[in-house]
Amino acid sequence: MSNVILTTAYFPPIEYFKSIVRAENIFIEAFENYSRQSYRNRCNVLSCNGVLPLSIPITKNNNIKQNILDVQIDYSTYWQRIHKNAIISAYGKSPFFIYYSDLILNSIDNNKKYLFDFNLVIIENILKILNFKAELKKTNSFIKNYETNFLDLRCHIHPKQSINNFNKTPYIQTFNDRFEFIPNLSIIDLIFNLGTDSLLYLNQK
Repeated sequence: MSNVILTTAYFPPIEYFKSIVRAENIFIEAFENYSRQSYRNRCNVLSCNGVLPLSIPITKNNNIKQNILDVQIDYSTYWQRIHKNAIISAYGKSPFFIYYSDLILNSIDNNKKYLFDFNLVIIENILKILNFKAELKKTNSFIKNYETNFLDLRCHIHPKQSINNFNKTPYIQTFNDRFEFIPNLSIIDLIFNLGTDSLLYLNQK
């Protein structure tokens, strides 16, 4: 894979980073319209009660269509505290929580005004944890259909969809005594449970 194009995402799922580590060039779509109920402002973690979605509240906009770069985060509620407490509750006893929790939890407090910028900080911090160097490039315009040398995942990495060739190899998850293995949760599930082996997992075919 030479080029991959992705949407912005909040603590993206594992398949998102699997696509990144296999690409030579990574593009983040900066000229799409914001789409609700997607990973753009949502991630899924595994809590003691099962899969728990965490969503960033977005400021209301009267426009039906809004460019992703213009989407602002609503800081009028205590959602950051709620998300951090949920992550601590879900992964506090995971084997690698002590090593990576500070950077991951502090990422939630980056307080960027715009969702795109907020997510970019998080994605770059995750790449640091994975010890994977990558340049994330913004697109310069919206292109509906890309050439064949592009893997276009803008519509495919979505809570209601999955990639056919995605690796679903099980790893030991927190609360594995309660639930069968759940694939493709937020990347933090992989990091807190596999730690330094996370990149190896992402590189598996």
